[in-house]
Amino acid sequence: MEDRKRKFPLWVANLFVFAFLFCAVMAYFLWQVQQARKDFLEHVREHAVLVAEVVQLSARGSVLSKRAAEDILEAFLGNTARFVDYLDKVEPFNQEELAAFSKEAGLVGISIQRVGEKIVEGPTGWLGRPPSGCMPASKLEHDPVEHLYLFSLAKEAGPGCVTVGITDTQIRIMQEHLGLENVIRTIAGIPRVSYVELKTPSADRKGFQGEPAVTFIDKGDLRVAEARLPMEGKELTVALDAGYLHLAIGRLWRDFFLFSAALASLGVILSLLLHRYQSAHLMQVKQFERQISSERENASLGRAAAAIAHEIRNPLNALGMGLQRLRMEGEESPDDHRHLVDLMLDSVKRANASVEGLLRYARPQRASKRAMRLDLLAEDMLDLYTAHARELGINVSRRITFQESMLGDPDLLGQVAENLLKNAIEAQPEGGSIRLTVEKEGEDACFRVRNAGFDLKPEEADCIFDPYFTTKADGTGLGLTISRRIVEAHGGHMEVSVPETGMVEISVCLPAPGSAKRPARTREPSTGNR
Repeated sequence: MEDRKRKFPLWVANLFVFAFLFCAVMAYFLWQVQQARKDFLEHVREHAVLVAEVVQLSARGSVLSKRAAEDILEAFLGNTARFVDYLDKVEPFNQEELAAFSKEAGLVGISIQRVGEKIVEGPTGWLGRPPSGCMPASKLEHDPVEHLYLFSLAKEAGPGCVTVGITDTQIRIMQEHLGLENVIRTIAGIPRVSYVELKTPSADRKGFQGEPAVTFIDKGDLRVAEARLPMEGKELTVALDAGYLHLAIGRLWRDFFLFSAALASLGVILSLLLHRYQSAHLMQVKQFERQISSERENASLGRAAAAIAHEIRNPLNALGMGLQRLRMEGEESPDDHRHLVDLMLDSVKRANASVEGLLRYARPQRASKRAMRLDLLAEDMLDLYTAHARELGINVSRRITFQESMLGDPDLLGQVAENLLKNAIEAQPEGGSIRLTVEKEGEDACFRVRNAGFDLKPEEADCIFDPYFTTKADGTGLGLTISRRIVEAHGGHMEVSVPETGMVEISVCLPAPGSAKRPARTREPSTGNR
């Protein structure tokens, strides 16, 4: 018994298991959050490196495209200058002819400088400034003020030069499309990219080489992850929107709380079920132990009762026979002697009745079932005791609604009914009431007797089924105990209740016809003498 009490309850073990599962889920969740953060930082670093490579490729492409365009312009302007020099050598150009030729060739203007002559240009003032003489021979130069590309060619026919010019608009447009600013602006417009900046690094980060440093910063209402890495003497800053990381972590938290709530609910429900199951099991074990203890006690009492009854019954019979002979032969004896003999005979009868009760208690109750009617049995017993009850001023009422045939031992059940009615009458020597009921209740046919004269507390009512418990001076306390064993042998049960103070109701419930109940098999106490 003590070992079972010290045994760890299943429902507590279940709570520990679910607590361990909760801790495991929490650890897994924190690992997921850390992994999501790590993956996001790695994602930011990869994007920063990718953006840097794109910017570097764009810068190289811009330089190469500008160089290629200038080479093309240099070749075009050189050929045009040679052609103009050739035509001028055949027949010198005037201002109007140069203006027309430059327009037809797509040039801004042409200037021809001949030795000892005035510079001829067309259209007039196309340079936007006075001619300053010939530039270095065969070299393309860019005038950012006038937005022109100029090329000068020395004349073949003598000293002097030919200068042609074309606008740099197309190259500037190309440079704007391929330039770093446009590339950075385009990359910054990509979804989830907050901004991209290329600027001079701070003093503490000059010459820094290594993995891009990623930090989380707040830009107003926006949370971004900023990565910085060096690039050709400058520092490239790439900022990605970290909002979706927080959304992902928020979803993880939500899933964690939902799963934790479901896990906690399941743990509590299972713990409650296990607690109820274990409590019911312990109650069943206790009841079984009480039943075993009671059966052991009854077995011991039965063996003792059988031995005592066997040893006492013969001397009592001898005493009874002797006293009866004295009574018959002593008719002339004094009255006080005859009265004494009568008293002794009554005492022997009472002792013999007690011994008979002990024998009935020790004897196994085996029901010999056959078809019978519980209502007729109750009516017969009631008719047997009604006259005696009226003599004592006891009002007897009945309510019989169950009138079907059932299986039972009428002799044993008649003994139970007689015992209940007899006890009810003996409990009210100065008058009272008895109510007898026979009715069907669920799958049981119930025989109830309610009477006054009961002075025990409601919580002590079940004591009347204990062996040798009695409220009568000359009672043995075995009648109701034997009655309960008879009822249990029929697969039924007896109950006692206290409807009101001073009132008791004893119910005998037996399986009704068509009931799915099976008669319970009860172990009978073993006796040394049957």
